[in-house]
Amino acid sequence: MCSISAQTAISLYDFSMLLRFSCKNFRSIRDKQELSLRAINTRSDERNDSLLDTTAKDVKALRCAAIYGSNASGKSNILRAMNSCSRMVAESQRKWNPTGGIPTWDPFALDEVSKNGETEFQVDFETGSIAFNYGFRFNARIILEEWLTDETGRSKTLFRRETDSSKTRVVFPGRNLGVTSEEAKHLEGIKLQMRPNSLFLSAAAQGGHSTLSPLFEWISQNLKRVSTTGPAVRYPTADGCSVPERKQQIKALLAYADIGIKDFEIADEEPAENWRKFQLDLVKAINEASPDIPISTDTLSKSFQSIRMLHTGVNGGLYPLDFDTESSGTRAYFELLGPLLDGLANASCLLVDELESSLHPSLSKQLIRIFNDSRMNPRGAQLIFNTHDTNLLDLSLLRRDEIWFTEKSQEGATELTRLAEFMPRKGQNIAAAYLHGRFGATPFLDDELLWSVLKSLYEPKPSPSSEVEASQE
Repeated sequence: MCSISAQTAISLYDFSMLLRFSCKNFRSIRDKQELSLRAINTRSDERNDSLLDTTAKDVKALRCAAIYGSNASGKSNILRAMNSCSRMVAESQRKWNPTGGIPTWDPFALDEVSKNGETEFQVDFETGSIAFNYGFRFNARIILEEWLTDETGRSKTLFRRETDSSKTRVVFPGRNLGVTSEEAKHLEGIKLQMRPNSLFLSAAAQGGHSTLSPLFEWISQNLKRVSTTGPAVRYPTADGCSVPERKQQIKALLAYADIGIKDFEIADEEPAENWRKFQLDLVKAINEASPDIPISTDTLSKSFQSIRMLHTGVNGGLYPLDFDTESSGTRAYFELLGPLLDGLANASCLLVDELESSLHPSLSKQLIRIFNDSRMNPRGAQLIFNTHDTNLLDLSLLRRDEIWFTEKSQEGATELTRLAEFMPRKGQNIAAAYLHGRFGATPFLDDELLWSVLKSLYEPKPSPSSEVEASQE
């Protein structure tokens, strides 16, 4: 019998969570690395009230994961891998050039085998009280393998796709998917639409498969990086403010941050002609450089957002300031609020690159508290972030299994390790231990090398006349 019926699929968004993500041979990640949001069993209560129930009797899920590490150790690549997995599911059937290969293939480049090898992404997640394992392997040209299993009880394969000698086949073992002849016929039609460089799950969603489409939606809408740096034409937070209730929520959270902003105004403005020309030239250049994922000029924004923050000034009056003139911290906080509220409302998994970027430590801490608080986060949204902020390395804020470290091997490959594996003592000052290199993930700073560079700044320089005399001799 089918383990997930079409009727069940309708309610898949009732409760959802990420349980594990693993990747292999992506950017600095050469060997398989795994980020788990399954809680470890502890002898004492380690804020167990913050844990999420799963379908498995003895398994709880975490609401947060923090990734620490030195510069260029691969912290951001963990989030990039998750985002790349999400993009491939979302775009491979709908947007990619049918004969253009795999445009997101970006393997480890520091050894000959890996840089021409296969990449693998794998995600365990739970939605609608059903646990799934989904994954795929690919190279520069094609999808080599793809699978989806129901892990709620005894593992059941829903579909498996394999490519051998350039021939691709998709099988549905045990008729766990496609019980009736009509359902089986629908799946066969999807197989015909699937291309060598597109995922079967993506093709199933395009084909309107009632059971697989919600799973496609979960993966493609989750696992997306949120960046609060860099210029933008449109801002997710501002876009959401077209709904009056959302604008009031954003306004209240700006007041909560105590940064002097009482209100804000958003307007759509027509871009200047030179900006429009720049956009067209940029799209042309991108399409010439990357023809595998062509960008249509129809996707260009016909307007850009003008944002002005209203500050309290003399005699209590409100004075507008352009968004670009606000501090980087204010801009970062504002840009984070929209994705934050969407994530909490939709029980999403929010990926934030450089959480501390321009944010006051108190705001960063409060953001973590929101996610780990069952009252403020009753739907079980999850937060995964990387940071350098040691103020957050606090066991009263994060559990031992919520803290991770990235470090590069001597061969330049990222290695991901959980704090719990170091068995820290109860009450240990984790921040101090981290800064002293107790958990690795900190840079080795060679003071002798530093001095060899700096001392040349202070050595006496020969006068121009002595240089002339030396040359004449």
